[in-house]
Amino acid sequence: MLKLISFEQAAEILEAQPVSRKKEYVAIEDALGRVLAENMTAAFPMPPFDKSPFDGFAFRAEDTPGELKIRGESAAGSKELEPLLPGTAMRIFTGAPVPDGADVIMKFEDTEVTGGTVRIAAAQKAGTSIIRQGEDYPAGAVLAMEGERLVPATVGVLASQGFGQIPVYCRPKVLFISTGTELAEPGEERARYGIYNSSYYSLSGYLRMMNFTVRRGGDVPDDQALIASQIEAGLNGDTDLVITTGGASVGDYDFAVRAAEALGMEILFWKVNAKPGGALMAARRGEKLLISLSGNPAAAMMSLLVVLQPYLRKLTGVRLGNKALELPLLNDMPKFSTAVRMLRGHPTIRDGITYFEENPGRGNGHIASFEQCSMIGIVPAGSGNLPAGTVIRVLQLPVDLY
Repeated sequence: MLKLISFEQAAEILEAQPVSRKKEYVAIEDALGRVLAENMTAAFPMPPFDKSPFDGFAFRAEDTPGELKIRGESAAGSKELEPLLPGTAMRIFTGAPVPDGADVIMKFEDTEVTGGTVRIAAAQKAGTSIIRQGEDYPAGAVLAMEGERLVPATVGVLASQGFGQIPVYCRPKVLFISTGTELAEPGEERARYGIYNSSYYSLSGYLRMMNFTVRRGGDVPDDQALIASQIEAGLNGDTDLVITTGGASVGDYDFAVRAAEALGMEILFWKVNAKPGGALMAARRGEKLLISLSGNPAAAMMSLLVVLQPYLRKLTGVRLGNKALELPLLNDMPKFSTAVRMLRGHPTIRDGITYFEENPGRGNGHIASFEQCSMIGIVPAGSGNLPAGTVIRVLQLPVDLY
């Protein structure tokens, strides 16, 4: 069993674990936010025919200048369209198909209409004001990639190609077990020395934003047999992952670790050399993992965002993750630490330079420090006083997490 390893090594171990993803088809109205399981290609060019960008007349450039007889019209959704005869013009409306034989579109207000004729005062160039077939993209073009999270614009593109059913990855199911005799649920009466269970709501929120289906495993008191029983149910059920909070450190009440051992699980690692988020355990049985996070909310959130995220993204199939940057500190960093420090923060621009600015609050239980947190600053172990302007490594969180 590996113990007190770097957070990078822990992330690599988790990401290397095998996963099995299932695919399903959902109606396009339910596809928003889901992860594509296949590349989607265009069945036909867009637009599918030459069309008009505005209301006006369609005619032939070689007939200009001159007076043209108005013959017929083309409207959006026309089912039958006669070809344009030489010496004539056809009324045409926005989005309507261009009739065969026409090679110019001109706005109504730029022409002179008298009775059944239209006067074109100047010679026109063939191809003027026509939106050509395939101008947006040709048939066979890749519209969206496997692993892409579907946003409104992409759903609209797929709808424009007539796709009614969309292939997506099934949402992975995670059983979330909160451990700790001290826990009470919001809305319930809290014991004098108890605390409300905030970790479940923040962590399950992140998981849902990542496209997981979260199932409650309840608030389980500090009882090794009860905790082991809940974990066992998750491992034997149709869940893809079991997550616990509490009991992942080295104290007398670290029941999750002992429960994993009692269940005969292979412990991949225990403890990470980082603050916050050092209390972290990963164990495996078959292809299912048990992840035990700290009972301190902010520490657990940091573990999820930095160490667990690559594995969680692998489970969902989405191609998103943290992006490594290097940015200067906006303020002094005077605190010494023997472990890697992970700072909650955001970018700030001063005099055209982008800085990393730490959010207020560094404590393991300081949940509010994750509000407006779009970056995690990484300060190496053993760093002493870091003056403002010192360049550090920064992890930019994916846009779906803030």
